[in-house]
Amino acid sequence: MKLNTQILADIFQSNMILPLNKDFKLGGIVNPEEKVTVKFNQQQYQTISDQNGAWQVKINAVSDPKFVATILVEAGDRKQEIENIRFGKVYLLSVQSNIEYRLKDEAHFAQVKTELSEHKYPDLHYYNVPQVDYIDPETGEVKPKEIHLEQWHQVDAENCGYMSAVGFYMIKKMREEGVAGPIAIVDCFKGGTSASVWIKKSDLAGDAELNKKFLDEYHNQIAGKTWADFDRETEEYNQIVNKHNQDLARYLKMHPDTSLSTAKNIVGHTPWPPPARPDLFTRPCGLYETMMSQVKDCVFNGMVWYQGENDTDRAEQYHKLLPLLIHTWRRRLHDPSLPVKLIQLPGYADYPEDSAALIRQVQLQTAKAMPEVDLVSFVDGGEEHNIHPTNKKIVGERLGQIEVGNDYAGTPFVKKCQYSDSKLILTITRCEQLKLNSKTILEVITENRQKQVELTAADLNKNQIVMNLDEKPQEISYAYANFTKEIGLYNELDYPVSPFKIRL
Repeated sequence: MKLNTQILADIFQSNMILPLNKDFKLGGIVNPEEKVTVKFNQQQYQTISDQNGAWQVKINAVSDPKFVATILVEAGDRKQEIENIRFGKVYLLSVQSNIEYRLKDEAHFAQVKTELSEHKYPDLHYYNVPQVDYIDPETGEVKPKEIHLEQWHQVDAENCGYMSAVGFYMIKKMREEGVAGPIAIVDCFKGGTSASVWIKKSDLAGDAELNKKFLDEYHNQIAGKTWADFDRETEEYNQIVNKHNQDLARYLKMHPDTSLSTAKNIVGHTPWPPPARPDLFTRPCGLYETMMSQVKDCVFNGMVWYQGENDTDRAEQYHKLLPLLIHTWRRRLHDPSLPVKLIQLPGYADYPEDSAALIRQVQLQTAKAMPEVDLVSFVDGGEEHNIHPTNKKIVGERLGQIEVGNDYAGTPFVKKCQYSDSKLILTITRCEQLKLNSKTILEVITENRQKQVELTAADLNKNQIVMNLDEKPQEISYAYANFTKEIGLYNELDYPVSPFKIRL
């Protein structure tokens, strides 16, 4: 997709940041089977576009952190030049509302603006991928109609509010931890989306269970309907949402000291999802085609995936959906070892029973099973009845510290579980010394009973939990619930131990 008539894809602009010490790519759309020439750093690269006009070239890595580039691209009688291209660290951030949550809405925004006004945290950058919902296959019309070209920004007090809050705190922490040179994030997200929205259609259809659960259900929902039907259903839904918003605003006005979390628990949550229609961004595979496609020619130092909320009603399929998505994106980006950080969901009470707990378990299992995939838990950052915690500083800084890599690759988790001589021993990896920051309960199920065991400091021995149990457990779990206040088990770096459910 292109929103302009340039040779290069829209994301390739003056003032952009590209990865240092890593071969990178350029690409775009021209005429079918047209020669494209790229001139960069006294070298020339040539290719021929495919039958759809798509082209891509691979450029040799830049190793000089002070190098500032100009790139000239020619196709036919057209030329495009971009300048002030610099090289550093570049990260791709995706997917739904909690990582989309803008810095201007975050709890510490006023402090951030002050610090940026004082020129703290220099040379940080971001680019927001245009949130294209749909492209008409016949006319090429883009929806929403008011979509506009985005540009690369160097973060300052005026523009910082429109970037991902998690992303800002991540790169701020990286700067504080000593990462030199430009650091950039590319924000590619859209609130309210299932992982299925971001997966290639043939990949989703290739699994019978996923095909039935997502593609077949979607096609059944839209079958036999006209555009007039879709518009009528959408209007009815919008009226319901408007009434909900009015009721919520009225309640908050009458109870000004009530938190949004409490108010939503009383008034109700925003009705979701909207009715299915062919041009709605929630359709399976839709944003893979309209948004992910905008970054397909890019190269990144790493990717951050923060999603799962919108799949809690289909949590049983997530063990297939999440690994498939990572495979799909790595293949599309031509980077099979692209490092991926998975943000483990924070607590939130109003999901279907234990569905968020299952999603977290899948996130942990995926990180353990797939190379270069690490878990960054945010389980301690949730709000009971607010799906969008306003404090993103915790997870963002934790993520930044892990990205720097001076300590552990990610969240600590149970690596080994043993029972012998009336002792249960849980060994925690990515940990030298466990500690309890608050009340911490383990659920233990044996053949004859189920009980709760509160951990004490005496149960902790370096990176192990050692408990006296007179009966062999069949199952042991920790924080395995949509929401619990009993998140108290941490390593010495204050990273929370991942929730778990283990059957022995």
